[in-house]
Amino acid sequence: MPEIGVTLREARMRAGIDIAEVESRTKIRAKYLRALENEEWSLLPGTTFVKSFLRTYAEALGLDAKLLGEEYKFRHEPYEVAQGSQGGGGPRGRRGGRRGRVGAGGGGGGAFGPQKRTSVLPILVLLLLVAGAIFAVYQLSRSEDEGATATAPTTTTDTTPRRTSETERIEARRERRRQAAIVRLRITAPRSEAASVCVRDAAGKRVVSTLNLRAGRSTRTLRSKSFDVALSAGVTVRDGSRRLRLRADDKNVIAYRITKDRRTRLPDSRRPSCS
Repeated sequence: MPEIGVTLREARMRAGIDIAEVESRTKIRAKYLRALENEEWSLLPGTTFVKSFLRTYAEALGLDAKLLGEEYKFRHEPYEVAQGSQGGGGPRGRRGGRRGRVGAGGGGGGAFGPQKRTSVLPILVLLLLVAGAIFAVYQLSRSEDEGATATAPTTTTDTTPRRTSETERIEARRERRRQAAIVRLRITAPRSEAASVCVRDAAGKRVVSTLNLRAGRSTRTLRSKSFDVALSAGVTVRDGSRRLRLRADDKNVIAYRITKDRRTRLPDSRRPSCS
């Protein structure tokens, strides 16, 4: 899979959206959006915010937010290693040393401290040897019972992650191609007057609830592979942040079929009707 920042930047550029528009949609500051695209993780306020910003940005661009989140976790999250604490024995040893020196000076009682501590060592060694022998017998008996079948699971576990990874890459490529073909349509009426609006998506469904768009108002962003539109002259039509140059006919009607890479004028017989 490409780098996370590259994926975000390419998706935004394909959609024709600038950073300012993404900032308005997601409420994420522009400097953080740029940090995501440049993978400057140190500029972001902590791992929790990185995941949240990444998910919100991906959803705004129509990408698979879960897939990008897993990719970030795999590439950038540090592994946590548990560290055990070590107990100190210095003070006791120093006290034992003092008692030893007293015993050496002629007192017999101080010499028993070191003798008691050293007598535990052979017992510990014996216990370790017994435990090791029991473990070896257990492993030997289990290997005899399982026989040659023990090699089969190893092959499966080696290949499964590779197959899963390849499947994820294929699905990600399909999703990117699908998102690249989506038209993000937004229609704005002139400031001076209301506009007549009729829009149907690729399935033929009417996607704008009103026939008359009030002056200066805009529709929500509409998403589909294609749209058939019949609009009064003077409206502004955008695909993402890119303004589309559509001309009205001699009846002052803008009638087109709009796809990601083509705008085709519609004759009267093929114009959408929303009445």
